[in-house]
Amino acid sequence: MSGLVTAIANKSGIVKIYKQGAPSVLGYERETITEPGPGQVRVRQEAIGLNFVDTYYRDGKFPVKSFPYTPGVEAAGVIEAVGPWVTEFNVGDRVGYHFIPGAYAESRVVSTQQLIHIPDNITSEQAAAMLVKGFTARMLVKIVNPIKPGDVVLVHAAAGGVGTLVTKWAKALGATVIGTTGSEEKKEVVLANGADYVFLAECREFVHSVLEITEGRGVDVVFDGVGKDTFSYSLDVIRKGGKVVLYGSSSGQPEHIDHALLRERSIVMATPTLSAYITDRETLEEYAADTFDAFSSGIFGELAITRYPLSKAYQAQTDLEARKTIGSVILVP
Repeated sequence: MSGLVTAIANKSGIVKIYKQGAPSVLGYERETITEPGPGQVRVRQEAIGLNFVDTYYRDGKFPVKSFPYTPGVEAAGVIEAVGPWVTEFNVGDRVGYHFIPGAYAESRVVSTQQLIHIPDNITSEQAAAMLVKGFTARMLVKIVNPIKPGDVVLVHAAAGGVGTLVTKWAKALGATVIGTTGSEEKKEVVLANGADYVFLAECREFVHSVLEITEGRGVDVVFDGVGKDTFSYSLDVIRKGGKVVLYGSSSGQPEHIDHALLRERSIVMATPTLSAYITDRETLEEYAADTFDAFSSGIFGELAITRYPLSKAYQAQTDLEARKTIGSVILVP
């Protein structure tokens, strides 16, 4: 009997796909826990972040190297085993990571190269809700387009995980923030996040409203994580010499980008990726410290977190794609 108990204890829940397709391809199973090798640790994951990029690997927009494939790129938890040559992390340390593929698992082995320590005042759920999203928000408002007091900013999908944090951080830096969202129900959420104005994204009337708000000048920058459904509207509301930052494409890539218009109005277009900005350990630590400080100082307020069991990853991705979720979505093992 004891052998059976040990075998069960050494099993870990994990989500895998054996082919790309609809959310239904996400299956939950159990597999034997492996031991960490040199430079690795095994993490018992307490919260796993769900990001839109996860759906791209699932549905075929992005290729995967082989099957079965486990989605997910970020999580937070506790180290339960340490491999050889690891000196900076110990059993019991609370850690998180922002881009190590294969995150949809109860327990997993990872390299320490991209691990960060989580401060005591931040829970695993909070960390998993703001590592990728918080780092992305920092990249947008401090590096790609540093926000200055008095700037007028338009944030698409302002009730989403990244949009929420961009709205709050831009507001804290002194900007006037205009947000868009996909439903009436989410408008109150966007206002509660600190936006000065909020409009429905699919209603073209918001273009006229934005121009009225800016007295015909247009906004200084648009942060667009939606893409196809919003990009043409974005160009209509940017001031001459302003910037459009296309950092995501939850509705698909824009079908047509009018480069002649961009040149005519001196609009700068940026398409940043987080991996291009976090290229070494020092920068990773800087991003982590700044993001955690933003949370600890109250800039992010109370994080809006939507939770799903890890075994219901298919439902979480279904709701995310249908834009039914609010704030950051996490999977709980």
